[in-house]
Amino acid sequence: MHKGHVRLAEEAVKQLKLKKLLIIPTFDSPHKETKLAPFEDRAEMCRRAFGHIEGAEVSDIEVQLGGKSFTINTIRELKNRYPDEQFFLLIGGDMLFSFDTWYKYESILKEAKVCAVARDNDSLVDMMEFANEMGRVKVLPTKAVEISSTEVRAKAARGEDISELVPEGAAEYIAQHKLYSEG
Repeated sequence: MHKGHVRLAEEAVKQLKLKKLLIIPTFDSPHKETKLAPFEDRAEMCRRAFGHIEGAEVSDIEVQLGGKSFTINTIRELKNRYPDEQFFLLIGGDMLFSFDTWYKYESILKEAKVCAVARDNDSLVDMMEFANEMGRVKVLPTKAVEISSTEVRAKAARGEDISELVPEGAAEYIAQHKLYSEG
């Protein structure tokens, strides 16, 4: 989690006029080979990072579901819990270009509206073309902050300052708990 994710959330709430925004830290990511910080630590960092956004709430739904955290399973459970709501899946532009490799991506497109925000190095035109090919994908007309989670973890592991990359409360939490420290 970093300032780019927070910017994406702020823009989505504003542009999509969302009343509620669920921040869902993954429980057991099928895509990450890197060891993540424990779920409770990641959830607390999210609470600190997204807490200023009206209607934002950190959810432990993927912990409740258990097992690998496949997006389609999470969306379907959310639809069971909130049957009268419309769902948007917010992703960065980098994820859009690999979206067609996600587990049951066609079903995700049927169950939720996918919204993507460009990173600085993504071509907005390319994103729009790809989104049109996929269908049910909306590209939000804004640029996210160019930061990678891998960069955040690497800098924190080396003891470097991450305050430019991560919201203040989350950066403090990472430092206090030495979450990504080497050794």
